Formats: sequence, C-alpha cells, structure tokens
Amino acid sequence: MARNAKKRARSQPPPPMPAWSGAAVNPDGRRRRSEVTRAKLCDAVLILMRERGEAPTVAQVAERADVGLRTLYQHYADAPTLWGAGFDHAVLTTLSTMPPVSADGTLAERIAGFVERRARVCESWGPMWRVGLRLSVTEQGFRDRIARLDTLLRARAEILYASELGALTPQRRTLVLDALMSLTEMEAWEHLREACGRDVEAAHAVWRFSVAALLAAAPG
Repeated sequence: MARNAKKRARSQPPPPMPAWSGAAVNPDGRRRRSEVTRAKLCDAVLILMRERGEAPTVAQVAERADVGLRTLYQHYADAPTLWGAGFDHAVLTTLSTMPPVSADGTLAERIAGFVERRARVCESWGPMWRVGLRLSVTEQGFRDRIARLDTLLRARAEILYASELGALTPQRRTLVLDALMSLTEMEAWEHLREACGRDVEAAHAVWRFSVAALLAAAPG
C-alpha cells in the first residue's frame, strides 16, 4: 500500500508555485515594463536632440535612459528606428494633450486657440524638428513622418476654419491653406523668436494678425 501511495503521489501534478516566487511571469506586467523602457528611451532621444541639436548615438541614448545596450537593441534594431520612435512619441504625446478641433466659436476665438496650440508645439518641438528635417534628407522614414504630420496639421486647420473655407472655390481654398501652413510653420515661429527676438506673446500677436488678415482676404 505504501508503494501504491508513493506511485499515486508521483502521478499527481505538483502544487502551483506561489505568486511571489517569481517563477511565473505576468504578461501584463512584462508588457508594462516594456512600455516603460520604450518611453524612457524615447524621452532620452528627445532630450539629447534638444541638448545637442543633432541625432544622438545609440550609446548616448542608452546611457541617458540608464538602459543597457542589449536591452535597447531588444526594442529598436538600429539608430534610425530609435530616432523615429522618439519622433513618433513626441507627436503622439503632444496630440494627446490637445483638445478636439472644432469649428465652433467666433473666428477670433478659433484663431487664438489655433495660434496658441501651434506656438506651443513649435516651442517644444523646435530642436527635434530641425534634426528631423536633416534626417529626412537621407532617411525615407523621416520624410514620411514629416509628410504625415503636415497632412494632419492641414486637416485640423480645414476643420477649424470650415466656415471660412467652405465659401471658397477649390483652387482658392488650396491657396489659402497653403498660405496658412506657410505662415505658421516651425521655421516661421523660429524666425519670430530668434531672428526678430520676439517673446512668446509678441509672436502670438504676429500670428493672430497674420491669420486674421489672410482669412479676411480669402474671399477676394
């Protein structure tokens, strides 16, 4: 009987390991750790771009994020992929903080909101944008990212100024949108802030005036 008892005992499955033993891996916990590591790496890319005005090396990013090189390469295969992830992270993080675009409100209110949002993006993205433009010369991924972002910003402007644009011919609407995007591009903001030495509020005023003047002249 003792022999049979031992045989039965050997045939029983082992008891489950306690949760605190570390033997089992929680997929959600592992996914969360991966997301945290990716965010740290992306933040490090953006910080280094601001500080250096150029694309950082993989080693510099790993050091700033306090992440081992082996771990970094588990998430990003090479430097261009890492730079692109940092760019995407900045765009998505910024867009997630912006309110939905709406054509409601007076034109003056819509212009003020538009200028405030665009200026905030320009203030925070300036160094990253300059690096991205340089990378776009040789990296197709960055050319695609910049084109998508331009398309997105243009679409938001079309929604915001739907009332004013709706009265125009297709050709005139395209002309006005092209002018609006040119007036409020990143380089235009940097010209006001750096070349002209305007503070943020003065630069806001220039853009509000310019956008209002453009839309007033649009039906002509």
